Amino acid sequence: MTHYATETIEIQASPEETWQVLTNLHRLPEWYVPAQRIEVLTEGAVRVGWQFNLMVKTLPGIVLKALGTVKEFDPFSRVITWHGQTLGIAGDSRWQVKATPNGYAQINHTFEGEGWLMFMSQKSGRNRLTVQKRLANLKKLVEIRNEK
Repeated sequence: MTHYATETIEIQASPEETWQVLTNLHRLPEWYVPAQRIEVLTEGAVRVGWQFNLMVKTLPGIVLKALGTVKEFDPFSRVITWHGQTLGIAGDSRWQVKATPNGYAQINHTFEGEGWLMFMSQKSGRNRLTVQKRLANLKKLVEIRNEK
């Protein structure tokens, strides 16, 4: 059974600035909950097929290695999706950046997945909280960068 959560946030920065931070996957541990660190497996620019290992910390404190693969990368529509998989969970993290009428960025994030860990996350409400925390962290990172 697939479980998902979707949230949206406005960032006081341009869509282009927001896209640049979002798609710099080397920086995931700075904002992507529950990432601890990243190991890049594919050289060069982020693109479809680009792979990485993300060390993620579970609620009980266990750190798991999740293989991530970029499934969708469209800089024109500003959409990126990566698939991650580790023990107990396999899911897609989808992001879309749009312009608001005032010229700021609006990000829509959906995390959708399967597995017993995903089931537990959905049942406890943590999936939605995690999606909200990712957006809040990304907003903070982009807006701090934009102030400089």
